[in-house]
Amino acid sequence: MSLPPFLMRLKIINSRRRVDIWLPIFLAWIILLALYVILSPLILVLVLILWPFGWGEFLLMIGPTIISCLCSLRDLKIDIVKGQEIVLIYFK
Repeated sequence: MSLPPFLMRLKIINSRRRVDIWLPIFLAWIILLALYVILSPLILVLVLILWPFGWGEFLLMIGPTIISCLCSLRDLKIDIVKGQEIVLIYFK
């Protein structure tokens, strides 16, 4: 399994201004991990309650599915060019 991206680059260029921002999104992963640890007892109770109705497995697997999607963002590059305007979003 790969690691989630640590940085996001947002670059916007048009005729009036040029913006190039590097955002440290690894700080968001730390906050989300702490939130997940705090809410894990509640999630476990909900899984046990909802298991007979068929929703327990879904709730149990939603965490690994979200982590897999976030890890897939690594090296994603979105480059949009329209005339003189350029937008670049890059996860590193």
